[in-house]
Amino acid sequence: MRDSIKKEYWWVSAGEVENESESPFIAMKYNSIFRDYSKLRKQVWNWYRTHAGREDLSPVAKLLLWSVCERYRWQTWSSHDAISYYCKMIGVHRTSASRGMSELLEKEVLWCVLEGERKRLRKSQAGGKKHFLLVGLGAHLREVGRDS
Repeated sequence: MRDSIKKEYWWVSAGEVENESESPFIAMKYNSIFRDYSKLRKQVWNWYRTHAGREDLSPVAKLLLWSVCERYRWQTWSSHDAISYYCKMIGVHRTSASRGMSELLEKEVLWCVLEGERKRLRKSQAGGKKHFLLVGLGAHLREVGRDS
């Protein structure tokens, strides 16, 4: 069970997050509301289903989005595997996966950030520990938290 969030995970905010539906930032209050990993996992998959039917995303981008959600970690509120790992998960060539990931980043379904640096990457690059953040997950969690 996670007790605290490391300061390197700067996308977890102590205060309220403005415009959560367009933001990858997560309010710290969800750390205590979703202490049970299975409840958080369920909400990540609900978030995924809202994007799975989008016609503006390519099939490879949708498969990559599936793999990012599958590898989502509650300790970091992100998915932080290498794109090459996602390639192996879904069985596509790395150039196809790179194009799909660029598509997800351009359409702001995901954000790619560096751990410890308050920096958003417009495309994945070599070096540094990258984290993929789900844009709008905070708004989805807010709606679910309000209902429970």
